[in-house]
Amino acid sequence: MHLKRYTLASIFLIAAVGIYVYKVVSPGTYSLELLGVNVSLPIAVWIVIPMILLYLASFFHMLYYGFKGYLSKKRIARDIHKLADALYWDILKSPKKHNYTDKEIRKIGVVLDTGCDDFTKVDKKRCNEHIRDAIDLIIAIKHGEFVDLKKMGLEKSNPYVIQNWLNFLKHEPERAEEILRKSESYDPKVVHEAIRLFVEKANEQQLEKYAQFVDMGVLMHLLDTMEAREEKERISLNMIEKLLTRNNPTDCDYLLISRKLSKLYTPHELLALFEKLVAQDEKVFKAYIFTLIEFEMLDKANELLEDTQRGEYLDFKAFLDLRRAGKHYPIDLLLQQC
Repeated sequence: MHLKRYTLASIFLIAAVGIYVYKVVSPGTYSLELLGVNVSLPIAVWIVIPMILLYLASFFHMLYYGFKGYLSKKRIARDIHKLADALYWDILKSPKKHNYTDKEIRKIGVVLDTGCDDFTKVDKKRCNEHIRDAIDLIIAIKHGEFVDLKKMGLEKSNPYVIQNWLNFLKHEPERAEEILRKSESYDPKVVHEAIRLFVEKANEQQLEKYAQFVDMGVLMHLLDTMEAREEKERISLNMIEKLLTRNNPTDCDYLLISRKLSKLYTPHELLALFEKLVAQDEKVFKAYIFTLIEFEMLDKANELLEDTQRGEYLDFKAFLDLRRAGKHYPIDLLLQQC
């Protein structure tokens, strides 16, 4: 409030006016009866008395509201410190309640005090309206609803934006291709879920169009859903080979694929595929042997294994020995490494 400056300036002004009146206007006196007492003072003094009273009134007025403002600032400073403390405990996932004296700060603090992971516990009636709108959106998304977030301008990598689009796909899986067409506008997690849903009913032409999104996980999912299709609607082995070559499968991937394909295609078709693949990638060898064993072509499998090093493929060699000894253990034992 700069009361010192105001006081010095007032004294200077009052003195200047008094001297001016006394020296220039009139050095005489003026008498005034107050409560039966005749008061006689120089005219200059009568002039400056109202100025002095005005100064005193304004001084105490500023002093009062200055002190009131000081208390308000101290109260807000304490509440800001409490907000910082509330954020500290919220980050540590251990929210604590605080008593806020400022009404506006209280509307924000009530959210931090209940934790930013579970907004269902927030008393929305006590919240800032802007924050309440955000909480309503988040709760709706967490409950599996799809809401309009375009006006929020959030990044595509925002976890709530991602979950919102996952909700969209859950409610309308048939619209997954809309996301694939504009994949650059969505987070990779959303695109991955879209292609996973899309391949469940996609034909070869559609798979060819979006093959760049089909990773090993999606391909496995595609094969899992193939059993539900009619034989004429199944994807050809040529298409599956193209999808495989776009990725970099491990030997375990090839083993799992062999197991899944054995339920869908004839031995002749499947062996032809793996004979072609094994010539291109040595990681296919285990899957090729697995396929031979699956179709009881044990002599062929044993012949190929005899050409390997003594310490290689011991699990397959042991399994073949058990088969030849008449012990029929489930072939899935060979998949335990995966």
